Amino acid sequence: MRLSGSVAKIVLDHVIRRPNALTMKTYRLPLQLIIFAFAFASSALAQSLFCPSRLSNDVAVIDTSTNQVITHIPVGTFPIRIEMTPNRLKAFISNEHSNSISVLDTVARTNIATIPVDPRPGEIAVTPDGGRLFVVHQTNVPGDQRHCPVDVIDTATNLVITTLLISGDSAKDILITPDGRFAYIANASFPEVDVIDTTTYQLTIIPTGGRSRRLCISPAGDRVYTTNYHDNVVFAIDTATQQLIATIPVGLNAHPMGIAITPNGEEVYVTNQHAGTVSVIDTTTLTVIATIPTGAHCQRVVITRDGTKAFVQNGWSDTVSAIDTATHTVSATLPTGTHPWTILASPDDMTLYVCNGTDTTITVIDIPSLTVSDTIAGVGSHPFDLDFGP
Repeated sequence: MRLSGSVAKIVLDHVIRRPNALTMKTYRLPLQLIIFAFAFASSALAQSLFCPSRLSNDVAVIDTSTNQVITHIPVGTFPIRIEMTPNRLKAFISNEHSNSISVLDTVARTNIATIPVDPRPGEIAVTPDGGRLFVVHQTNVPGDQRHCPVDVIDTATNLVITTLLISGDSAKDILITPDGRFAYIANASFPEVDVIDTTTYQLTIIPTGGRSRRLCISPAGDRVYTTNYHDNVVFAIDTATQQLIATIPVGLNAHPMGIAITPNGEEVYVTNQHAGTVSVIDTTTLTVIATIPTGAHCQRVVITRDGTKAFVQNGWSDTVSAIDTATHTVSATLPTGTHPWTILASPDDMTLYVCNGTDTTITVIDIPSLTVSDTIAGVGSHPFDLDFGP
């Protein structure tokens, strides 16, 4: 049993001393009920953190109030991605080596289903209504060297309802628009971005260049931006016309990877993996307005919900760079474990969690003070992704 925040507040309001409207007398609740109310008020704010570990073949569940691992949930072989339904009651895990999707009950913390899919499932995305899961793959269709599959799963029945084919042999990212109407796919092996109409399953091909790696979408949903690893550029796509509107160079031999947009939609941050820098793009002029040195092999970037800070993991420097978005400068460089990979900020902008991709830990960073506050041990071997549960 758990009291909601609002119910707990009502109890606590009466605990403190509230006049009775009829008698104008005050009263107190028993001490045991006071302790009970505070405990549940606190638990109503608590969240769990789910982390798949590639070499442990399981998902660690972490209590974020104590930074302790609560349990490990066995899944398939080499789990690399996690995606939650909007209500956080189900989690889906892509198991790259066992060609399957594990379905987790996040309340019971159990594996409730295994869905066979095409080989090497990678990035996954749930539609905003929670009804379907889109799975992209990092290899071609068996027996067909020209096409890469995209599996669509009904989240109620855990069945693959259709499989779509895109060009090439690898897709690296998928993004579903906020209205749920379209799924954008970064095609890593063909010079295009693929768009699937989630109602009709019609495919639209947007010619770009090079090989796309990661995607982000503007807060208004009017533009999609994608990094192009081989051409050292970022593409800007108009979602209304589904056409390329700009090609933005980010530097010679930069090899851009990660990408994120500020909450106000005014700037895009791009990690340049080989250059060890972050490019900042002005979304009005569609030009680079700043280049920020970070660390070696930077790949992921996360911007806080208030838009004041950007965090970048530097995979070969074993650090995270904290960037002040107002000044476009690094305000702190924070040590992590070995080969930091996925980074995730808490919804209240207080804590940053960092998967250390080739050890067994998660680094915990206090965002207000920009200090390492804890290290979560025993997560599993090679933790690779993160998401919040209930």
